[in-house]
Amino acid sequence: MLQEEIKALVIEDEEIWLRSILTNLDDFGYTVSGTANNFEDAISLLNTADYDIVLMDINLNRKKSGLELGKMVNSLYRKPYIFITASFDTHTMQEAISSNPSAYLTKPVNPASLVIAIQNAINNFNNKQSANTPNEEELHFFVKQGNKYKKLNWKDIAYLRSEKNYTAIYNAPEKTEYYIRSTMPKTLKYIIPAKLQDKFIQVNRAESVNTSFILELSGDEIKTAFKVFYATDAYVPGLKQQLNIIS
Repeated sequence: MLQEEIKALVIEDEEIWLRSILTNLDDFGYTVSGTANNFEDAISLLNTADYDIVLMDINLNRKKSGLELGKMVNSLYRKPYIFITASFDTHTMQEAISSNPSAYLTKPVNPASLVIAIQNAINNFNNKQSANTPNEEELHFFVKQGNKYKKLNWKDIAYLRSEKNYTAIYNAPEKTEYYIRSTMPKTLKYIIPAKLQDKFIQVNRAESVNTSFILELSGDEIKTAFKVFYATDAYVPGLKQQLNIIS
């Protein structure tokens, strides 16, 4: 089931940070609908662009005009948005909280933190919750389907399968594959939450399996309730180590 890509606006006045954010968004399959580097252009963009989420710097042109924009996005445009800043001092944090952002990011933006922040922002917005502390990790994630976001949990993902620039993820409760626009290596390193990364072991160049779903290992054959996988020689030692097999 191929998902639509989440569309983002980026409001940032420093070119070096803008380029970094745009690169990370593209790497993880998000579509950039537009960018702005000042308050006036941001307003025009918010009024005309097609977008799902807004990433904005708190300090635009050395002013905290991002805070005012945040209040407008929250009350007028009713979209999830993420505040980005180099640091959150106590006063700035209190001001940011009052404008009700959906998530936070600190510079420099780490790829994994970006994915987590976007997922948290969508979740908080959908559930009408306030943002949690910066960089808080969650085990769930969202895939876009039309105008809705479907919530999935990484604990329910039985395996990953590489397909060109996409990664197919198999949601066990539904027995359904979804797609995210990210390569297998990036998915394993950045998108899967750190606390679950050791659960997903690559068994060949194209497939990774959640060890929680492995029922039996016989030679190079890996049995799950959903599919049988075959481990290639290069990945067998790592698989045995992950499963605590002594041989």
